[in-house]
Amino acid sequence: MNAEEIRKKIKEIISNVTGIPASEIDDGASYREDLDLDSLSLLEIGVDVDYEFKLGLPEEDLQTLQTIPETVQLVLQHKVPAVPA
Repeated sequence: MNAEEIRKKIKEIISNVTGIPASEIDDGASYREDLDLDSLSLLEIGVDVDYEFKLGLPEEDLQTLQTIPETVQLVLQHKVPAVPA
């Protein structure tokens, strides 16, 4: 999965949590300032990202995320590569 695919999936997760259509979420949007997300929504997004990409990160790391690009970078840094069949 490349950065673009990860970005799209993260936008889908944000859309599912917030009800904002993924197409209306700016790629560089700040979760708190632009999307007006509270700490509970941020935690839910973080947990969903962690589960979706099988990262196994502590909640503290997930709660520090501020933007989609930061989240994509976190996934790229911690994602375990798929084992070929």
